Amino acid sequence: MKNIISTRRRKFRIQLVITAALRKELPINWLRAHNIPVHTLAALRAGASNQQHVNPSGILVVITGAGLKASEEAACWIRDNITPLFVVNIGTCGVTGKRRSLARWIKPEYVCNEEGDQYAIDTRFPVPVPDSAIPVRFLISVTTSKLDRVPASWKKHDAVDMECFAQARVFSKTGIIFHCLKFSTDYSDKNAITDFNKNLDLLKEEIKNLFSFPACTAPHSTPPPVKGNTNGLLKHIQENQIKITVIIPAYNREQTIQRAIDSVLCQSNAPEEIIVVDDCSTDSTGEILKGYGDSLTVVTLSVNAGPSKARNEGIKHAGTEWIAFLDSDDCWKPDKLKNQVEFLKRCPFYQILQSEEIWIRNGKRVNPCKHHAKPEGWIWEASLERCLVSPSGVLLRKSLLEEYGNFDERLPVCEDYDLWLKISRRHPVGLEPGLSVMKYGGHADQLSRKYPAMDRFRVQSLSGLLEVEEHPDFRRKLAAVLKKKLSILLKGFEKRGKINDAEEWRRMLEALGR
Repeated sequence: MKNIISTRRRKFRIQLVITAALRKELPINWLRAHNIPVHTLAALRAGASNQQHVNPSGILVVITGAGLKASEEAACWIRDNITPLFVVNIGTCGVTGKRRSLARWIKPEYVCNEEGDQYAIDTRFPVPVPDSAIPVRFLISVTTSKLDRVPASWKKHDAVDMECFAQARVFSKTGIIFHCLKFSTDYSDKNAITDFNKNLDLLKEEIKNLFSFPACTAPHSTPPPVKGNTNGLLKHIQENQIKITVIIPAYNREQTIQRAIDSVLCQSNAPEEIIVVDDCSTDSTGEILKGYGDSLTVVTLSVNAGPSKARNEGIKHAGTEWIAFLDSDDCWKPDKLKNQVEFLKRCPFYQILQSEEIWIRNGKRVNPCKHHAKPEGWIWEASLERCLVSPSGVLLRKSLLEEYGNFDERLPVCEDYDLWLKISRRHPVGLEPGLSVMKYGGHADQLSRKYPAMDRFRVQSLSGLLEVEEHPDFRRKLAAVLKKKLSILLKGFEKRGKINDAEEWRRMLEALGR
């Protein structure tokens, strides 16, 4: 399963392309009314994609035309001219055998052609897919329909269409992640045309439900009612509807806490609330917080418990659906939240995003190494080696935090690495390109100085993730990084003569080899 991460840094671009073969498969007026451009390949070739609004949508619907040849031409144009992060092929399919019901979403794992060539399809989705969608093993893309007699070779597969294979083949050679979601309209038999036409209107309604997340991107629109499992993504996307709680954990940060808080109070898009969690500070941090009065909420812990506990307490007290974290030694530029809200209005399918940073070390600006470059989209694999999501840059939904258990309070450090891996396994991460976060380092009280050999905590996280991971490809990738980190730690402990620690890591490494 490919997972190539795009690191392009244009000001903004289309991130999600939805492809469908036929106009009649789509609720075109509904999509356009909600600020989602819909174009045929001919229109795109004529320059339609360059005529978008000043604030272009990050989503584009492409009508490819029917058949493998037309589908391949459209995929090549998308590859050469748009290069989005994701392509989702939707539309109709026939199912083979009446053991499956019609009018259901189908999620294929592989797509093949009539010659037997096949490609794996990424079964994660950048958009929320209904729980009722049916996972199937194989979809076959055929050149011509044979409604009077279905060939035996077709019946070996679960579903039939006429375009998916061509797109999978084109995008397999790029960094564009290809997904497929089909709607079963018929049994590919003599009644196929009748059943197809009968289910078209239902398909259009299901597409509205599936892509209802951007409904509020249309200016001055009234959000339509939400149907099905859309995870509430329809809510709070209009301007002034994204309500944000900022959570700042703080422990003995009298030198920097005021800079952090002031940078939030100066935001051009003001948050709904600011929660500072005082992790039992023993310096003047508490007195500084009292000076802000009602402009922020202070939660004081009775014992010093670390950043995980502090952030989790802030999450408990948060009264909004969107949460932004800020470390007490960092700060924001004035448009940080505004830029992220604008990003969400263009790409409302994201449930988590972060902003780019400016790094300051010992008072001087430094450039991050290439391996610290922030990825976007499906970032899970790139994040296994090291944490590539900064808490001070994150904006995400509270429900997403709760779904994955918030920050693991057993980890004194690398707790963010652990949580972002859990989330990014099933959710893409957006990247707002503005340099909106000032990230400071080099000071003596950084946790990275208190806890040397931090990879031991990453090993603890990876071990836990491997225990619950079921997909063989993801298990293989987890195990490979875990073995690498264990080997490095083992050599380090052996070199320093820490026999007991070395024996523990050796046992873990041997267990992975079995």
